[in-house]
Amino acid sequence: MRIGVNARLLVSQRMEGIPRYIYETTRCMAERHPEDTFYLFLDRHVSPFPALPSNVRRVIVPWHARHPLIWHLWLEYMLPLYFAFFKIDVFYSGDGYASLRTRIPTIMAIHDLAYLSYPNHIPASSLWHYQKFIPRYMQAVQHIITVSHYVKRDIIKRMHVQPEKVSVAGNAINLSSIPEENQLPERLQNKIQCTPYFLYVGAIHPRKNILNLLKAFQIFNSGQTKPFKLVLAGRFAWKAGEIEAAMHLDSNILYVGGVSEAEKYALIRNAMAVTYVSLFEGFGIPILESMACGTPVITSTVTSMPEVAGGAALLADPCSPAEIAQMMSQIAEHPFLRQKLSEMGKVRLQAYSWHTSAETIYQALIKAVVHNECP
Repeated sequence: MRIGVNARLLVSQRMEGIPRYIYETTRCMAERHPEDTFYLFLDRHVSPFPALPSNVRRVIVPWHARHPLIWHLWLEYMLPLYFAFFKIDVFYSGDGYASLRTRIPTIMAIHDLAYLSYPNHIPASSLWHYQKFIPRYMQAVQHIITVSHYVKRDIIKRMHVQPEKVSVAGNAINLSSIPEENQLPERLQNKIQCTPYFLYVGAIHPRKNILNLLKAFQIFNSGQTKPFKLVLAGRFAWKAGEIEAAMHLDSNILYVGGVSEAEKYALIRNAMAVTYVSLFEGFGIPILESMACGTPVITSTVTSMPEVAGGAALLADPCSPAEIAQMMSQIAEHPFLRQKLSEMGKVRLQAYSWHTSAETIYQALIKAVVHNECP
């Protein structure tokens, strides 16, 4: 087969959730199926580019598709031309978008329906595009992939999609790619100064519930004879002004900015626990990243996070700073609990595999091609 892949978001080796999903699932499919050719359609030259098998080819499609108008033109007008030129049999789009103008069978991965639950957290131009086109994409594509059973139920309920049209292929961790270095880099050591700390790692924006996390930390820390620190690592995303201002009100709250993969995993390994108490997640990759490092996790009681944690994390109501603070106290005061959560997390991690998820996607691609060829 000639498989087209929407690789628009693969812009560097430092990949967050959706680009990582596209990269890892494509890599695993290409490794397991060398008889097929995978065409990555990108919107720019990327150097250095993440390593991929030899049956993966990169194709640059003009225009940097970051504004809704441009990505609409890129998907609807440019990609169909490239599909025809390269004689693509099936299209895998892992970023929640599709092309309504192509007749090529399409498998689309959608990671959540956050735009329906938290429309105020999304820029107006992007929200308009999501509201107008995502329902149409879901009707047009041959099959939908999503990352958790929570999101599958949400799609079926809100989008009136038949259950058999949706498959679950979760995120995972490529353990071989995790840096082995345990020691914090000097720039982080100088900031943290050997103080025990809780960690948040991820993008900084309202849906991540950072304000309630900051309140919870201050409640927790007020009861400690020796203060802890709360370290926040990640890029500022949209509508983060109030969060940024709140960070500066407590000297025990440290924002260390964006971090490399090596710095991220060193921070996780040395943390007392990772605090990931988001308001809404389609999956929640930092839960698995923490489990891979043997670090306990405090996460939310809502959406997909209890499903991903699978009983191997402490759960708190994300709207209750007092409850989050109580979970922090349990972690800080009970070494046996930390050890138990570490062991349970490593077992839970085994439930998620990039190869398993990639094979689910690949089987959907085959079915779409076979169905398209039937008279």
